[in-house]
Amino acid sequence: MTVVILVLGLCLSTFLFCLKAMYRDMERLKTNASLRSFTAQISKETVDASEYYLFPLYTTLDGNINLATPPIDTSAWVTDAFGTSLAYGDCLVLVTRVSEATANSAIRQFHLYYRSVTNSNSDGEVRFWESQDYGLASTQTDLVALLNTVNLKAAPVYPGSRILAKVARGRKAPGWTPTNQVYRPIFSTESATTSAANQNVSINVEFINGTSVNNLLSSSSFNYTISPRK
Repeated sequence: MTVVILVLGLCLSTFLFCLKAMYRDMERLKTNASLRSFTAQISKETVDASEYYLFPLYTTLDGNINLATPPIDTSAWVTDAFGTSLAYGDCLVLVTRVSEATANSAIRQFHLYYRSVTNSNSDGEVRFWESQDYGLASTQTDLVALLNTVNLKAAPVYPGSRILAKVARGRKAPGWTPTNQVYRPIFSTESATTSAANQNVSINVEFINGTSVNNLLSSSSFNYTISPRK
């Protein structure tokens, strides 16, 4: 009986070890799949976009925005190690216009990427929403009016939006410690408003799957800088 119990115990421990390894691998595969899908989608849409706007949080889109002033206060910009001022935000608006040859051309479509958190230091969903495609014959020229039809502050789970990642966060901020975990928003730019200097948007995001119980946690990071067409 002692021998049988020892053998059964060894088999059980081996089975549990293999089960945990399989679980970690499954979570890692799901994380990487989500990240690849997000990478492919936002890379294509950012390159195809005519311009973009960066907002601090999804709650900034409250049905009463004003693009005449910078969506992000310049006093909130952060200077990196190279002396470059960066604006951070958790809500990105990509705008595609019918033509780049004409200033303020009609708007063909716009897309929203946002994390549904009210504190950028928190983990949260990454959600995506896109407007209808108004076509090449679009007569939509008022971007503010179009954006104000999407009141994310009142409905973060906006009708038609979908989840790209259930749990995500930005990269660690300077001064991060295990007891003081501070993270940046997932989007950044060298200019908070659309201008000639507004050439790129950077995405620094970590997707997380699984549970921290028994250390069965999987995460993967994506760091990328892309530019809308001009």
